[in-house]
Amino acid sequence: MGPSSRFPVLLRATRPRQWIKNVLLLAGLYFPDRDGGGPLLLDPQALGRAAAGFVIFCALSASIYLLNDVIDRPRDRLHPKKKHRPIASGELSPAIALRTAAVLAALGLIGAFLLSAPSRAFFLCATAYFGMEVAYCLLLKEVFLIDTLIISLGFTVRAVSGIIVLRSAEQIVPLTPWFVICVLFLSLLLAFCKRRAELVDLEGGAAAHRLVLREYSQVLLDRGIAVCATAAILAYALYSVENDRPWRMLSTLPFVIFGVFRYLHLVYTDGKGGEPEEIFLGDAPLLGCIVLWGVALALVFYDVPFFPGS
Repeated sequence: MGPSSRFPVLLRATRPRQWIKNVLLLAGLYFPDRDGGGPLLLDPQALGRAAAGFVIFCALSASIYLLNDVIDRPRDRLHPKKKHRPIASGELSPAIALRTAAVLAALGLIGAFLLSAPSRAFFLCATAYFGMEVAYCLLLKEVFLIDTLIISLGFTVRAVSGIIVLRSAEQIVPLTPWFVICVLFLSLLLAFCKRRAELVDLEGGAAAHRLVLREYSQVLLDRGIAVCATAAILAYALYSVENDRPWRMLSTLPFVIFGVFRYLHLVYTDGKGGEPEEIFLGDAPLLGCIVLWGVALALVFYDVPFFPGS
């Protein structure tokens, strides 16, 4: 297989559909919480830094996907969906995948180092994310509950990095605790739904695919999902109340409530949840809710009057 014919297979192995998770790097453009400064969506410098952060995390996450698929290839061949991945199916050799992963990781970390000058805070976030994900691939994915927590922290670090990357010598962008807590519980909800979908899809063969699945039960996961869904909605409500425009922010809460319960409906009724990006990209009502939520946030921050005196 020549380089030109190998590229599409290699690109598919980096799971470009899952790069949607890195959209969290753009959250800071909506949620900067600058004192009276509003969002940064129209700031060219902020847009450039956020876009660069997105590309850097796409490179880092792509390298992790390649490493993970090389390690998991014997078990992925037993999975009804994962067996079609390029490395598991034999389309892409592990050696090429590992070399590509090393190059992507190096480019991502170097880019993070250059982008984070002078404080290096963004570089530390990118390094922490990469180190955590490597540890997950090598060991922590088989540790009960730690595996789901690492998945959740991966989303949370992305969101925090999206705030930190906007900071510069001229501009300080604070980080609100309720924002972090909301992302943490939402991402933990996705992680529990992912484990539940694996149990349902693999039925009796779940432990053969991943040993840690022996420790999970649908009862435990269902209760964890209920707790995380409740906590995420409550955290968003408290974040809205703490905002300097509480009534305007609370007007966006119905979109969050609908989005969470629509996701749960798809998990429990349609058996989805194993691949969150497929739900977000493939379900029109959920995608429409996200778009309307984004529009509502823009209206909140750009002083479009919702309520008299708000």
